[in-house]
Amino acid sequence: MGANVSVTGPNGGKINPDLFRYVLEAVDSFSTQLGINRFSYRLDVRLHERSTFRNDTAEGYIDPHDKRTFSIDVCLYGNWVSTLAHEMVHLKQYLRNEINWDLSVWKGKKCDFDEDYWNAPWEKEARKLQHKMVEKFEKR
Repeated sequence: MGANVSVTGPNGGKINPDLFRYVLEAVDSFSTQLGINRFSYRLDVRLHERSTFRNDTAEGYIDPHDKRTFSIDVCLYGNWVSTLAHEMVHLKQYLRNEINWDLSVWKGKKCDFDEDYWNAPWEKEARKLQHKMVEKFEKR
């Protein structure tokens, strides 16, 4: 059991060893805080030297490849630790089957969500938890 985590820099490149360790420590802390540290999963954290991507709409993004394999993309120009925490909440949501792949089910209930994406319940939870998680991580 446990996570298999990789960290890569822009275009799949290597990153500074100190940054590499810091990302791994953050992932470990966030996993523990979210109670997913005993789940078995593969996570690729990909760091980008920019402020946004996905047509300037996101600072971070989680891509679920299957039930146990995920990628998280994070832009380094901004509060990237908070963005990573936010995306880790989404990881928890996928691992615990709180959301499904097409975002039509939230915690076992059909979710016909046509409103502003930022008002979606999974986004509200991620925003609510991310800052608390970062604060706890930084006090370690």
